[in-house]
Formats: sequence, structure tokens, C-alpha cells
Amino acid sequence: MQRLFFSLLNRLAADTACRLGGALGVLAWRIGVRRRVVNSQLTISLGLRGPTRARVARKAYAHIGAQFLQIWTIGGPDGPEHHIEYANPRWLARFTARHPSAVMLTAHLGDWDMAAVSMIPHVSKLLVYAKAQHNPEMDRMLNEVRSRVGMHVVLVQPKDRTGAVLALKALRRGAALGMMADQRPSGGTPGWFLNRPAWCFDGPAFFARKAEVPIVPGVAFRCRAGVSRLYVGRPFMASGDHAADVQRCMDELSRLILAHPGQYFWHHRRFAGTPPELPPR
Repeated sequence: MQRLFFSLLNRLAADTACRLGGALGVLAWRIGVRRRVVNSQLTISLGLRGPTRARVARKAYAHIGAQFLQIWTIGGPDGPEHHIEYANPRWLARFTARHPSAVMLTAHLGDWDMAAVSMIPHVSKLLVYAKAQHNPEMDRMLNEVRSRVGMHVVLVQPKDRTGAVLALKALRRGAALGMMADQRPSGGTPGWFLNRPAWCFDGPAFFARKAEVPIVPGVAFRCRAGVSRLYVGRPFMASGDHAADVQRCMDELSRLILAHPGQYFWHHRRFAGTPPELPPR
């Protein structure tokens, strides 16, 4: 039944799926699905309250609803891969010519799947570091959809270094590696993220240092239903100071999220548990 349902979704145009998903997201906001989590994070991280917080939260729900339906239209008759815009094509061409292998740093922000898809024509190979979904069948179908457009998904498994070794070898051979580094890790390095002390993901700093490739922040913001625009930032090399490199990655992501908080996935409990003790910034 799942496969039949998602196959039917694949026949929708991307903008139709976005509008339908956006409506479902707003409905989830109105009935209060995870609203306490979202409101708490918007208040603590951004200081938002009242109507301003409600407006940003409503946008975030609509955006995530659109995101989770749109992905199933990839590879369909009018999938979102046909409606990608580039903020600065000349900059992207110069960057990829100079740095064909890089760690592409992004977050659960904007249209993250289209951020990966938009880079595929410009690199020799793109690997995407991803955590497996709790539903194995849905995870299998999701990765099938991503593979249709040339994404090579490297699944992160607990206590399994196979994926990390595969990603590192690919970087050294000239591939690009996409990583969403805003998830709360099981361990991690203490740092500041979204104005809060947090345990931060080590991956981008680790892979960039080991493979001697730059880290490149970027995001594909959703412009309108079914259309996203890629922004690629300035590359920077790992300094060798691991904590400082992790903090710079977190600062780059925080800056992108603060620019468009209504397109961020606030619904995940990123700050659960005891935060690390850090000196004030």
C-alpha cells in the first residue's frame, strides 16, 4: 500500500505536491502536532513570541509539509529537478572548476533534496551522507527516488565505519560529499548553534581535514511551489583546530537558518539532554 501511494504521488507535478503538502502542514500546525517543540525552539533560539512566532511557525509547518510530499515527485512527469534556479551560475562554475571535490555543508533548511540534485551536473560524483529512516520500507523507497537523479546515498549506521570509509575514499578520488550537519549527534563536539550551547556534528570538519578538501556552505531556498534556487557560499579549508572548524560550520548554518527561519525544520528535538558548558560568546 505504501508503494502504491507513493507511486501515485510521483505522477503529481511538483508544484501541486508542494501546495497539497503545504496545506497539510498548516493543518498539522493548527491541530498542534509538535507545536510545543517548535514554539519552544523559536523562542529560545530566536527570541520570538506572540504573532511573530506564530507566523514563522506556520511557514515552517507549510514548508516541511511541502518538502515531504514534493520529494516523491522526483523523476516524475514534472518533478522539481526540472525547476531549479541558480543564484549565480558563473560563481558555481568557477568554484567547481577549482574545487571538484568538496564537503557540501547544508542543513534541514529550504529544499535540501534539490540542493543535492542541483549540484549533480557540476561534479563528477555526489555522495549524500544520510541517516536511515525508522521505517525500513519507506527508507528503501526514498533512496530509490534519490538514486533516479544521480544521488549516491551513504547510510550512517551506528557503530559502523563502513559509510565513513566509503565517503572518505570518494572525496580523495574527486567526488563531492553532501552533509546536513544540524542534527543532534550521539556524541559530538561542544559548540554554539542557533545561539545555544549544543553538541555539534563533527562530520564536515573531520572529512574536510582528512581528505584535504574545502567545506562549502550552501542552500536551496524554495522560491515558490515546486521551484527552488541554489545559493553556494565561499569555500574554506579546515584549519586543523577541530573545535574551531566545527564551530565555523555551525556559524555558517546558523547564519543561513536565521536568514530564512520559516524554511527550517524546527520540529526535531535538536537540543534534548544536558547541554555542554561553554564560555559566553
